[in-house]
Parts: sequence; C-alpha cells; structure tokens
Amino acid sequence: MLPEELTTELAKAIDPKLAVQLVEEAVSLEEAFLLKQWKYTELDGGRFAEVAARIVYAVDSGNVALTKGVDDCLKYVDNTQVTHSFPENQAAIHLAKVIRSIYKLRSQRGAVHVSPTYTANEIDSRLIVESARWVLAEIIRIFVQSNRELVAEAIRNLARFPQPLIRKYGEVPLLQSVSFTTEEEVLAHLLYAEGGLPVGELISAIPKDQSGVRRALKKLSSAQCRQVALRGSRWFITDLGIARIEGRIAKEVASGQ
Repeated sequence: MLPEELTTELAKAIDPKLAVQLVEEAVSLEEAFLLKQWKYTELDGGRFAEVAARIVYAVDSGNVALTKGVDDCLKYVDNTQVTHSFPENQAAIHLAKVIRSIYKLRSQRGAVHVSPTYTANEIDSRLIVESARWVLAEIIRIFVQSNRELVAEAIRNLARFPQPLIRKYGEVPLLQSVSFTTEEEVLAHLLYAEGGLPVGELISAIPKDQSGVRRALKKLSSAQCRQVALRGSRWFITDLGIARIEGRIAKEVASGQ
C-alpha cells in the first residue's frame, strides 16, 4: 500500500484534509530521520503532532479546526465537562499524552529554543519518530476498518522507505534504481520482505545474472560479512545488513533531492 492509498483509507473516517496532512507529515518525518537531519526531524515531529492533535479533537468534538493549536485541541480531550465522541475514550487519552510529549520535546529541546549547551541529536529524534509511528498506527487501528493487513504493511513500509524504492508489478517486486550493486539489491529486497525470501524469489526479483545473485548471497553470508543469514530455505537480513542498506538508501534519497 502506497501513502496515497493509506490516505484514501483514512479519509473514509476522518476529515480528508487532515488525512492528507497526517500522511504527508509522517513521510516527511521519516525522510528527515533517515537522512540524519535531527533538527528537521524535531520540526517535522512538531508538525505531525499538530495534525494528529487536530484529528483527535475533530473526532472527539465533532468540529474540524484546521488551524487549532495542540494544547487547545488536547484540552478538549481532558475536559470531563464536555461530550466526547472519540470511539475509544482511553485511546484518546493515551494519544493526547503521546502527542503532547512529541510537541513538548520539539518545543523545549533545541529545535525551536537554541541553547549553548544543547543541539538536536539522534536520541531525541529517535524518540520523536518512534512516538509518531505509534500515534499513526493507533489512529489507523481505530479508524481504518477495511484492508487491515494492507494498512499494517503500509505502516511498516513508511518506517523503511520514504519513497517507493521497491514496488510490486504483478507479484514481483522491483527495485526502482539502477545504481545498486547486486549485493545492495539483495539487501534491499530482504529489508523489504517481511519473512525472508528463498533464493528463487530473489533471483526473480533482481534483473541480473542469477549466478551473480548467488555469489552475492555467498559473500553476504560469509563469516567476514554476516549481513544475511540462511534459515531453512529462506534468506533473512541481519542487523549488520540493515545498517549497510539503510545507509545506502539514505544516499539514494539524498541524491534524488
């Protein structure tokens, strides 16, 4: 499922403009994090929090407010004197807490207020991006009633690929770059696959000589490399392989901007 398809699914249950903004901000946040742009990750996280807060407020109050501030939106969720329409009250409360955390971290930790003793860093950015992923997943869990498995896959793919680096044509995935080496193509496909791939599917997916694919697997699984591992009849990517290919994807994204 592509970001556009995810937007369509969300727009069936929430305001379409807010649905578009939510997915766009999620993608921008993932891009900044992948490129190690820590300050932009915090700023994008703040914008994501604003949209998410407006969604929660719109559903809970029945009023769509495209410019309402985070605090004003979430105060409504906390107010016990008003009528609440959010499908799950406890979920709304938990969402409000996480959204506030994202927004306050963005506001108080250097991305907005510059301090001589602090600069935006990976630890803060990782907290923001993981919190935003949770918020997005929770919103989808609550509001998307069809194609749940496809939506779950979309969330996972948003966390890995800021652009559709790999897309399926028919049943066969294709890496949409001609600059990757055979080893990098193997790693990219294994990162994309959820449950590993047998060698036959890798050979079908990589439009290169099959003997080269087998040599790449042999080298990647060697004791000196250890970036892929064979378990049963399926190949899986290891943490070492993930680190390598994510760095390569970041270069590909940067070169395309």
